Amino acid sequence: MWWKKPIAKNYPSLFPENILDLLVRAYAIVEVRGLSGYGSERGRNFENLFYSLCERRGIHLSERAGSTSLAEQHSASGLRHEVDGGTRDVTCVTHWELKHLTTKLEKNELLIFNSKSLDFLQGSSQFYAQIPMNRFLLSGYNIRDDCRHYAALWGIAVIEPQRLPLPLIYEATVRGAAKCLSEIDCRAVQNLAVWSCRSLQTVLNEIEDWCKAADKKPLYCGPDALRAAKSATDLQEQIGANILDYLDELFPDWIDEAAEGIWKEVGGW
Repeated sequence: MWWKKPIAKNYPSLFPENILDLLVRAYAIVEVRGLSGYGSERGRNFENLFYSLCERRGIHLSERAGSTSLAEQHSASGLRHEVDGGTRDVTCVTHWELKHLTTKLEKNELLIFNSKSLDFLQGSSQFYAQIPMNRFLLSGYNIRDDCRHYAALWGIAVIEPQRLPLPLIYEATVRGAAKCLSEIDCRAVQNLAVWSCRSLQTVLNEIEDWCKAADKKPLYCGPDALRAAKSATDLQEQIGANILDYLDELFPDWIDEAAEGIWKEVGGW
C-alpha cells in the first residue's frame, strides 16, 4: 500500500513505521463506520476494536481504558486522569483519546484531553519528558471546526471520517502524491500539516520562545495562531481531497481493503 512506499529523500516520516501503519488503519475504521452498539456500549466496542487492532499489528499499549498513567508516568497533580490508550518507545510516546459519539465533540472534551497530557508531562521523569509526546484524537463522528482549530494549535492529530488526517496528507505527499500538487501546495503541506501534529514539547517550546521574545520567532504564535489553524483545516479539506483522488487512482479501494483486513484480523466488529 501507499504508506509502505519509500519516502522522498531528505523528508523524514513524522512517526515510527508502526505508528504510521496504525494511523492509516484507524482512519480506515472510522471511514467505513458500521460499528455496533448504542451509548456507552458503542464506546466500549470502539475501544476494544482499537485495542485488538494494536495487538494484531504488534503495537504494545502501555495504557488502555481505565489506566491512570501515561507511558507508566503519573500526573504531577496526583489527579487520576483516565487514559484511553498510550504507547511508549524511545522514539515517541503516544496519547490516544477515543470517541465514538453520535453528536459532534464538545470543546471541553479536547480541553480536558490536552490538560491531561500537560499534567502527565509535568509529572514524568526527565527521561520520558525528553521523548516527543504525540497526541491523537480518534473520533467515529466528525468534530466541529473550532475543535479542529484548537487541535491544530496544540498539535493534536484528529482522525475522523471523510477527511484525510493531516499527518497522512504529509506522509502521502512525501511518498509520491507531491506530483499531483503545485509547488505552493507542497510547501503548505510541509509547513502546516507538519505543524498541526507536532509534539507537545514542541508546542511548549514555541510558547516559551514567544513569551521570551526569542530571536528565533516561532512558526505560528500570537495573533497569527488562529489564522494558521484555520489554514491547516482548509488545507485538509482542499489539498486532502486532491491527495485522496491521487491515492484512489493508484490504489483503488485502499481504505476498504485496509478495513476488510482489520475485519479479518480481529474477527469482525
